[in-house]
Amino acid sequence: MFDVQDYYKTARENEEVFRNVLRDLRARKVMYVPRNLETEANLDEIFQRYSEGQRMGKFTITSFSRPERTRATIGFCDVAPLSGGGAELEYLVNDDNSVKYDKPGFTMMS
Repeated sequence: MFDVQDYYKTARENEEVFRNVLRDLRARKVMYVPRNLETEANLDEIFQRYSEGQRMGKFTITSFSRPERTRATIGFCDVAPLSGGGAELEYLVNDDNSVKYDKPGFTMMS
């Protein structure tokens, strides 16, 4: 299973971009992402709901980073024994903090 990284600080520092990425995941109906993905709760709630505790068989945000001013990366998975998968997706970030899906950095299916 993927290890959950502490992405909270980066998400807080880039909250608008982070939420825009979550909104895009939900709108595009990305595989393994729940259709009711919460995007508007406070960041503590989002982190608790999607990253803390026992994660086996649950959608999990594993990472969020801003490697460059014009890029953002999010990792997620939903893994259970012999099933599930996940991905790390790359986004382009515009000057107004809107995002556009660019490409997968990594995908995994079982």
